[in-house]
Amino acid sequence: MTDWAKDHGIHITSYMTLAYGKALQDKVIGRIATKHQATPAQVILSWAMALGYSVIPSSTKRENLQSNLKATELKFDADDMTAIAALGRNERIVSPAFGSCFEIHVFNEVTR
Repeated sequence: MTDWAKDHGIHITSYMTLAYGKALQDKVIGRIATKHQATPAQVILSWAMALGYSVIPSSTKRENLQSNLKATELKFDADDMTAIAALGRNERIVSPAFGSCFEIHVFNEVTR
């Protein structure tokens, strides 16, 4: 879907990029974070931005907000990008019904 959107000039915003914190626990993310002397959150946010996505991380802690800004400073090699891309779990973290009150079902999913 992201390729189609890009081909049609539609910019992607990564919603819930940190997957409610679930992604922060991944061992591959942790290894890459250690390699770059970064936090797992910085790695995940930087990876999404490297793909051209906008990210809107949320936090109630000022120190996390400041730390997230450092994601713009990370540069990954091809191995890092490939390793992160391979983490696709083919699972939904956020239900479409959570984010919208509109009756639009892009993926032909009906959730009630």
